[in-house]
Amino acid sequence: MTVGPRSTDPEPVRRIPGRVPARVDGLASLRTVARRMTESGVGAVLVESPLGPAGIVTANDVIEAIAAGADPDTVWAGEITRPTPRMVSCQQHPVAVAEEMAAYRLEIVAVVDEDSPVALASALDVLGAVLRAAKQGAENS
Repeated sequence: MTVGPRSTDPEPVRRIPGRVPARVDGLASLRTVARRMTESGVGAVLVESPLGPAGIVTANDVIEAIAAGADPDTVWAGEITRPTPRMVSCQQHPVAVAEEMAAYRLEIVAVVDEDSPVALASALDVLGAVLRAAKQGAENS
């Protein structure tokens, strides 16, 4: 007798996808921040201090700062850093994460996984996970 799930049972869709962002020092210029976002393909960077992550800078933060007159070569990441985003587990059900993001009007969350570095997930990343979960639920009905 076999114990555990049958091999034909689909694995539940519970992983919140996350993308590992670039990391910068708080003294990195906005130009450097933008370059690191472009290189990593993630529209945000984690800003680090000697004590660990100090916060996050998103592409929108950079755009707003430059639109307000910030010089991208003399304004530092630390000057526009916002607090580290809300943390969620990669194992949380995508619908629960989406509900939390909607309730707190979050555009991005930090995704933690004990086996991986902190990653970021946008509202669109979570929406994709919700749709995959819904599709899988419909196929299993």
